[in-house]
Amino acid sequence: MQILKFILLACFLSSCSLLSSQKPMPTVVQEIKDATGANVRITIPSKKIISLSCGISEGLYVLEKGDDIIAVTDDCSHLPQVKGKESVGSKENISIDKMIRLSPELVISMDGDVPDQTITNLRDMGICVFVLKQCATQEDVQENFRLLGIITKTQGAAELNIADANERIDAVAKRVKNPGPKVFWEIGAKPLTTVGMGSYVDTIIRLAGGKNIVSGKTKFPYYTVPAVVKNNPDVIILSNVPKEESLRWKQIELINASQNNRIYSVDPWLLNASTPLAMAEAVEKISNLLYAVQ
Repeated sequence: MQILKFILLACFLSSCSLLSSQKPMPTVVQEIKDATGANVRITIPSKKIISLSCGISEGLYVLEKGDDIIAVTDDCSHLPQVKGKESVGSKENISIDKMIRLSPELVISMDGDVPDQTITNLRDMGICVFVLKQCATQEDVQENFRLLGIITKTQGAAELNIADANERIDAVAKRVKNPGPKVFWEIGAKPLTTVGMGSYVDTIIRLAGGKNIVSGKTKFPYYTVPAVVKNNPDVIILSNVPKEESLRWKQIELINASQNNRIYSVDPWLLNASTPLAMAEAVEKISNLLYAVQ
């Protein structure tokens, strides 16, 4: 792995050196199929980009292409990097008129982040829109990041990020136990909502060395307190729910997590599937909670 990283770094630095001493490389147009099944003709590298997803914005900044972002959505306002960038509205209410005025080379969205009709309307207006897949697995995150690398002509940097992330996730895998601690992850209080198979959070739990007590193919199922008690999780994780939820679970002493004071709240932004390294960080932090020394 270290040799691979060295080779990637050498190639990346070599390409940077060549680019700095030569004239800018001419752009090319490449046709790439996106998550909607559309074959999108993209100018590479794309420069005037509108990002409709926080994860995409973060990914572009990691690839040092933040200056190519000309606008974002209101949902990215928590990101300090995008301060001063123009907003095209919220994900649910994109201003198509503003997007036309900005005349982007490319609009990048995440599947499901904005209404399908908005994507259709933008394309009908002649705006180039590329939709990345909604991430559920480690492979999904890497595929999306590689596509950002292709679009911005930063493949070397993207591969370095992926290699580092794989190394860190592999390191977690070597120190976890099998079977791991049983986990219940709450993402909504009223009604009680959790994460199931096929969700990004379920993947984080598994990679971190835990076992999700929720089975079934529904990604975000409703659940019941009796079902949690019956499955008796060793760890309960809360994200994006009221603080009172922690007290509620602590009062149910039949649960191992309550008996051992293993109820944790985590920042929901930790679960933003923006880059492979961001995923690796989430896996590391959750694994540290699951295997915390009591």
